[in-house]
Amino acid sequence: MIPAKPAANLPKKPARRRYISANVEVMLRDLFPGLVPATVIEEAVRQHAIREGRLKKPRRQP
Repeated sequence: MIPAKPAANLPKKPARRRYISANVEVMLRDLFPGLVPATVIEEAVRQHAIREGRLKKPRRQP
């Protein structure tokens, strides 16, 4: 007889947020539905770096 596994029928835990806060997660979901979060974050970081003068010219990927 195989013993029952207590956690076998429980739903999976949600993935742990590693680099974004709960507020950012809500903003991404509400303001940019359907877009890949990494793309939105990359564009925001690029614009912030240009404003601060850390990135001189925007790079365009083919």
